[in-house]
Amino acid sequence: MRKVPLLSYYSEAGAEIGEFAGWSTPLWFTSNREEHLAVRSSVGIFDVTHMTRIAVKGRDSEKLLQDVLTIDVEKLKPGKMKYCLMCNESGGIIDDLTVFRHPTDGELFILVCNAITHDKVLAVLNQRAQNLDVEIMDLTSETSLYAVQGPKSLEILSKSLGLDLSGLKWFSGVEYKIEDVYTLITRSGYTGENGYELMLWSWEIEKLKKIWSRIVKSGSTPCGLAARDSLRLEAGYPLYGQDIDEKVNPVDARLIFAVDLSKEFFVGKEAVEKAIASEKPRRLLVGFKIIERGIPRRGYRILSRDNRIVGETTSGGFSFTLGIGIGLGYVSSEYANEGEKLKLEVKDKYKEIEITLKPIIAHRMKQVP
Repeated sequence: MRKVPLLSYYSEAGAEIGEFAGWSTPLWFTSNREEHLAVRSSVGIFDVTHMTRIAVKGRDSEKLLQDVLTIDVEKLKPGKMKYCLMCNESGGIIDDLTVFRHPTDGELFILVCNAITHDKVLAVLNQRAQNLDVEIMDLTSETSLYAVQGPKSLEILSKSLGLDLSGLKWFSGVEYKIEDVYTLITRSGYTGENGYELMLWSWEIEKLKKIWSRIVKSGSTPCGLAARDSLRLEAGYPLYGQDIDEKVNPVDARLIFAVDLSKEFFVGKEAVEKAIASEKPRRLLVGFKIIERGIPRRGYRILSRDNRIVGETTSGGFSFTLGIGIGLGYVSSEYANEGEKLKLEVKDKYKEIEITLKPIIAHRMKQVP
């Protein structure tokens, strides 16, 4: 079991510690509800050091990433970041990730991937890098990663760092030093709110404590992975290993926006094009709200009004913002319609649900003062 560097510090502060993707990390500091609502109304800080971070550097770095990622890496400008996919030959999703081109070194790219896909992503990169002039470096155990999220994230992070971040555009990044630690600050997030990430080149506990404390003292609520999960569910973001995996293609997952088919080649392109060309996808990932009282869980069956099984829940939980049960799941494409009414089987009872193709809570990440 791997541990985030400040695990003992969080535990001493009263955090509930749990396991996620082979890491010991905080699940919550006070409560899921309190931390969730803090992010929606103000700002929260998450330690997401468990996520995989990989540097790809060298003369052929762009060529390698152009082959393995679904976006056109050649179009990515220095200091810019894109969300994309890594697919297998069958079009299945190996991972969903972000790729960032370094602001001052155009041949250096930083990938931030899911913790659960760490070994798979590195294996793909190393295999495809044979005979190329490129260096692949696993930075996961050399860097830390904090996410600061919420409508007041700009104000509070700028104040705590002494740096005006108002000019930093969405999916962009800059270099900075915090407590003498080299840092990449990027603007993005996984909550549907405006937010920023701090990728810190350090595992030194004392320095990391100072940085974490500075941001908390400026008004940011410490948050665990439970709130991160409930927030991303409201925002309609899929979780790798639950909502998407190698058995799912970008068409079924409704992630085709992260695929640039104008590229000449990427691994899995032919399979993705075939999936698009088919008359209808077999199933589509959708969001839903429970109209009646109930909380959905993974694996619950979704039925039509005439009691035919038409899908299954992949993620479910309680929306602290709306006060109702919500979820994500796959349904037969004919039922993947905005406002479609279906039924969810919850412990031998049937609850009416309403399908949505939009985020359950509208995104506000590009709204800044």
